Order: sequence, then C-alpha cells, then structure tokens
Amino acid sequence: METAARATTENYDYHYLCTDLRQKRMIPIITRIRKHSAKEFGDLVRHHGEEFISVIEGAIEVHTEFYDPVRIEEGQGIYIDSTMGHAYVTADGCDEAVVLGVCSSADEGLMDSLINLHG
Repeated sequence: METAARATTENYDYHYLCTDLRQKRMIPIITRIRKHSAKEFGDLVRHHGEEFISVIEGAIEVHTEFYDPVRIEEGQGIYIDSTMGHAYVTADGCDEAVVLGVCSSADEGLMDSLINLHG
C-alpha cells in the first residue's frame, strides 16, 4: 500500500490501489472505517456505478436508502448499486474495520468522481 493514493475523510481512510493504470473501469480501494453509527456518519454517499465490499478486518454494518441495515462479518462481502445512498460503519463490538472495495462504472471518470467525493 506504499504506492497507494491516500485520502482521509471524516468517515474513512482510503487507499486507492493501482493508480498508475489510467482509464480503468474498476477502482480497487482499501478502506479503514471509523464511524460507529449512521447518525454519526452523516449523509449517505452516492456515486456512479456499482461496488463490491469485502471485510478484511472486523465487521461492518451497511446502511442504504432502500434496505434495512446489514451486518457483514470478516470474510463476507456485499455488492450494491452505488447510485443508491449508502454508508459503511463499524458493527457493534468493533472500534474500526478494514474493507477491500472495488467500484466499477462504464463512466471513464469514475476515479475522479470518487476522489471529488472527498472535497
């Protein structure tokens, strides 16, 4: 992860992987999740495409605008439509969690739109 592009937000620490490859349609990201509730997280996130998240360490709770929250344990994953509002928070009993996410889109500007989410 030494060569990863890093971004830190109120909710997450992002490590964007394979940033030297331009115009890719899949963006791999290692993310450290620190918030413990949807209320603490704030507004749900939306962006183009779809994403798959797999929990590497800890456990998370996935909040979306259309479905009930889902707990995802270490070694499990979830696939969602990223245009639906979503937030990942730590599950009860976890201080932090680490996930591997892969965002994909036919939109060639996906990497820029993801980075612009961070301000």
